Amino acid sequence: MHRVRTLCLVLALVAGAAIAPAAEARDAPPSRFTVHAGDQREGGDVLAAFVMPGRTLPIRATGLAAGQAAVLQTGGRGRITGVPGSRAWRWRAPERPGLYPLVVHAEGGTAEVRLNVFVKTPVDHARRTLDGFRIGRYEPQPQAGRPDTAPPAGLIRVTPANRDTRLSPHFRLDQFLCHQQPEHWPKYVLVQPRLLDKLERLHGALAEAGFPLDTITVMSGYRTPWYNADIGNTTRYSRHLFGGAADIYVDADGDDRMDDLNGDGTVDTRDAAWLADLVETVNAAHPELIGGLSAYPANAHHGPFVHIDARGYRARW
Repeated sequence: MHRVRTLCLVLALVAGAAIAPAAEARDAPPSRFTVHAGDQREGGDVLAAFVMPGRTLPIRATGLAAGQAAVLQTGGRGRITGVPGSRAWRWRAPERPGLYPLVVHAEGGTAEVRLNVFVKTPVDHARRTLDGFRIGRYEPQPQAGRPDTAPPAGLIRVTPANRDTRLSPHFRLDQFLCHQQPEHWPKYVLVQPRLLDKLERLHGALAEAGFPLDTITVMSGYRTPWYNADIGNTTRYSRHLFGGAADIYVDADGDDRMDDLNGDGTVDTRDAAWLADLVETVNAAHPELIGGLSAYPANAHHGPFVHIDARGYRARW
């Protein structure tokens, strides 16, 4: 009973505390517990969640020591409900879209996990633009009834102030931006939590294979339907349109091209195939993240790369 009263008091005090929206360090030490927000869980000291205005986001902490409680710090934004001492909360998002950093602290210790929650901006699909940013036309009906290919209800608003926000330990928001209207702000983007989870697991597999990296280069992440059509792509249900796909390559030496991954002294499609094989090991270990996969050769504009997504079923081309 004393622990319950103490946690109630702590929650009341920290709910009004300010949280600095600074970008997280790349080399932050691993947390001693894990935070789950909705369907999102990558582990580590930072993760992101995406929610519509006024909706409720379930948050819970796992991996704590027996009897150890956790505290959710909100900066006074949104509304918390939950059972004190249960390590679980329900956070109701504000009506105003934007970035709302939350922090989960392990009581009695120094470990914490930052949760960057983006309240999305609702989309009026009849308008085809949002704050002057071209969106284009989504197909009105989802593909084969799959809800992850329905027109998105909202998009993440990106500004110069929040563009470098971390979505996971090794990936930032601006890595997934659509390559259109480079000088226009604000921009809008979608990123699916399952894609972030898959990228983080691939990052770990690369490290185990002897390729320690700050991040994996995302050559193409989110694409608006307008941009997708503008570059001549006729795929109306491309996973890029829904924030669920990434075209990637490994670039440890910073030359903006794929590295020599297979060690044969040449950078070519065989390096993309090597990376695709590594993706298959991630798929085998985490079948819930299975999806589309293809290795692409270099052309006049870019080096070889690999397409990955986490659509939930196997697709190869």
